[in-house]
Amino acid sequence: MRKRQIDTLKIFNLNVQEVTENEEYLVNFNSAGREIAINIILGPGFPNEKPTLIVSPILNHPWVNPATGAIENAPGILNYTIHSDLGRVVQAVGREFEKHPPSLLNDVSSCAPQHNRNENNQESTVDSRNIASPVAEQDSFNLGSLQIDELARLNSDEDYREDFIEKISFVQKQSNEMSYLMSQIETLASDNVAKKLLIEERRQRLDKLLLDFKELGERYDASNQMYQRKAEDFSPQHIKELLQIAVSAADAKSDEEAQKFLAGDTDVSTFLHEFIETRKNFTIRKAKEERLTQQLTALERAAF
Repeated sequence: MRKRQIDTLKIFNLNVQEVTENEEYLVNFNSAGREIAINIILGPGFPNEKPTLIVSPILNHPWVNPATGAIENAPGILNYTIHSDLGRVVQAVGREFEKHPPSLLNDVSSCAPQHNRNENNQESTVDSRNIASPVAEQDSFNLGSLQIDELARLNSDEDYREDFIEKISFVQKQSNEMSYLMSQIETLASDNVAKKLLIEERRQRLDKLLLDFKELGERYDASNQMYQRKAEDFSPQHIKELLQIAVSAADAKSDEEAQKFLAGDTDVSTFLHEFIETRKNFTIRKAKEERLTQQLTALERAAF
């Protein structure tokens, strides 16, 4: 969960710098032409405990502790829970400083109000809300219009305070912007999931095609080897060699039959029948061999 919170910081904010991994980060904002830096310090109990945000330089703003620069009264800090998004909390603070640029604490000067010295004047006690102050000048919460009892209730009643904050116009605007961004992120996430499923489906199809291709390749190799053997067996040169062997075999057989007849091992009738048949095969094979030789010679001359 700590890593997911740090990821939201990088998603919702630009210029995020890592000071100490998993512990401290720095985000820069522009406020009225000034560069404002917010240090985000994540304690050991984060995200169960709220982060510490410190602005530099220290700003004159109701959210900022003027002594330490800690951002203590931002809605995201006041209402922080383990389910809050760190990135959205920091983004809301940055947008507040950008849209309502506060002055630097050291630049603020205030003058004491001039009191009427008339002893009969009943206004000698001045309401603190009428004194010029940095908070009054930057009263983004319209606290100056509230009565003392309303301010006391804001301080003591958490539900009343949350309801009051939710009705502030710029808070509502920021909430709407955050809701829109979350909707956009959810849409992108849904699209990514759908694309992931599509990619997985296409990967499975590709795997099947690869298997089919491999099988076809093996079948092609086997068929090609068979073709090469058949091509060698039926090549004209090989046929010519086979005919020459067959001619020699028929010639040798006829010589054997003649020798057997001369030796008296075969009678005339048997000799004539076998010798004539053997010489016939010899003549046919010899004729074929000579004809094929002539054809091959003609092909060679024709440069085939």
